[in-house]
Amino acid sequence: MEHDSHFPVSRPASGGLIRLQARLTNPAAMWAAVCGVVASGGFGWQGGDFLRLALLILLADGGWGTLWAAIGATDWATPLRRWRNWRFGEPVSAPPYTLPNSPGDRVSRWLGQLRVWRRDVLWPTCGPAISAIAVALPVTAALSALLGPNLLLLSLAALAVMQLSLAWEGCSALVAVMFPWLAGHVAFGSLTPASAGLALAFTLAWGANRQAESPWVRALGIAAQFLALAFLLALRQPLTAGMLALLLAPQLALLPWLRRGQAASWYTRHARPWLMTAMLVAAWTL
Repeated sequence: MEHDSHFPVSRPASGGLIRLQARLTNPAAMWAAVCGVVASGGFGWQGGDFLRLALLILLADGGWGTLWAAIGATDWATPLRRWRNWRFGEPVSAPPYTLPNSPGDRVSRWLGQLRVWRRDVLWPTCGPAISAIAVALPVTAALSALLGPNLLLLSLAALAVMQLSLAWEGCSALVAVMFPWLAGHVAFGSLTPASAGLALAFTLAWGANRQAESPWVRALGIAAQFLALAFLLALRQPLTAGMLALLLAPQLALLPWLRRGQAASWYTRHARPWLMTAMLVAAWTL
């Protein structure tokens, strides 16, 4: 499974103290959260607002990011496949007077096999991820509760999408951009259809930007930014729509280089700053 570069694929830290893995070197979630805050217009530049912003970034980048790395970067399928035919392990001690082949006897054999499978297969493969999830889940729940019930609901939705991402890779952009943007907005104000629409458009653009090797996906990314431009025109913001068109022009100018042999990662690296600027400009308009 391929994973998004904005949440780097890496095993959660194992051994010693388990730590949340903040991804400040690839700040997609942090940037999207800040854009959501800007779109809300509710940031008051006071001490309480800065504390709330810090908690929000820790939730989106540290909590959700750690969960995404643990869930998405771990091979869960192989241990489960091996469990289907697993027959190794001595039975655990059965209750007194347990008859052979009775339910109690079968349960003791099953528990013995489960214990050995967990020790020899599950933990070596998934142990670091399980440890990270065990820490990140309560931390994420606590941060969400501190920020309000809307953030708690968003965390539940983000966790559900992370599960879906195991079957559909396209969900990763939702975790990286859509949910942080929405979280940033609802943390400081009431979510508006305009903000949600822009979040969706830039989520599509971001997800397409990282898969630039496909012409159809590149076209989707450009179309998504035109969609954001259309949203702004509908909101009677022609000046900002023009700025988005100017920020889109360098991205279009970079496309011919792909046909000349440049790698898709090269395009992503050079086009993404223009996309990030467009996100902030559009959010500022709201």
